[in-house]
Amino acid sequence: MARTVAIVGAGQIGYAAARRFFAAGWDVTVHARSRPKWSRFAEHWRAYDRGNSPPPLADCVIDTIAFDASDVAAYEPGAVGRLIVVSSASVYRDASGRTLDEGRLGGYPEFPGPVCEDHPTVAPGPATYSTRKIQMEQASLARFGAKATILRPCAIYGPWTRHPREWWFVKRLLDGRTRIPLIHNGTSRFQPTDVEKIAATALAAAEQQAGGVFNIADSDCPSVLEIGTTIFACLGREATFMPVAGEGVIGRSPWSIPGTFAIDGRKAMRLVEAGEDATYADHVGPAVSWLADAPPTDWRAAFPQLAAYPWDMFDYAAEDRFLEGR
Repeated sequence: MARTVAIVGAGQIGYAAARRFFAAGWDVTVHARSRPKWSRFAEHWRAYDRGNSPPPLADCVIDTIAFDASDVAAYEPGAVGRLIVVSSASVYRDASGRTLDEGRLGGYPEFPGPVCEDHPTVAPGPATYSTRKIQMEQASLARFGAKATILRPCAIYGPWTRHPREWWFVKRLLDGRTRIPLIHNGTSRFQPTDVEKIAATALAAAEQQAGGVFNIADSDCPSVLEIGTTIFACLGREATFMPVAGEGVIGRSPWSIPGTFAIDGRKAMRLVEAGEDATYADHVGPAVSWLADAPPTDWRAAFPQLAAYPWDMFDYAAEDRFLEGR
């Protein structure tokens, strides 16, 4: 009998995990409020509303949308062989206690190098996205012990996302923009994570019964300038990138921070096949093509997490005034 996996959430992680487990011979069921658009088989979807639906039972449960302790409280260790939950690299704090959550107000964290899994994190609590994620992590480990696997990705990219940072560049290309300002002179580095690496690590953890905490990261951490250059190369187009020093919103992309936020994903890579350990440029092509080949009519409705950023990402009039003054 095939091993069973229940995937909670039908976004980009659910899509990648479903494909990966299905190819490995697992019996896959996706639990989501509505049938995902990418699903070809209705029998692999179950309507699921957390708090109002019974929790899924399976050899492996992958919860891609667990945000706090209450989201994992209903899972029974006796009925679930392994619980894999998706957390976030935003839980790490620097020596001064600074985190990504409060970066715009208190300053962004500074680390001496790529952050490993044993680096200090925020304290658990209800205050922020990251403190709630730590609550969720601790509840999962307390409830499942060695049968709990925690995945900490960073800036995820892939098809079927509702938070496509790459849209910042792709939309400009589609709109005919040929000069693109980049704040912090385009040197910002914010760790990307290929969604396929999340799926590959989840499958490896399920098959190898590997518990604990795993950072999920690409093998490189490119600058915003390098990201833009890669995206335009994927689509066979060119643009002039204009460095912008200082603060403000002109040239501010979803990766733009004053310095570098990088995580060390080597622990996870020891679980998976060597071919998974590739660079951003190696893996971002499908995400870029997915955006460029079928751009949404209303990107704010299609990408609500991206639309929630606290500045206008496509204020071309302001960009043009700035560029005319160069």
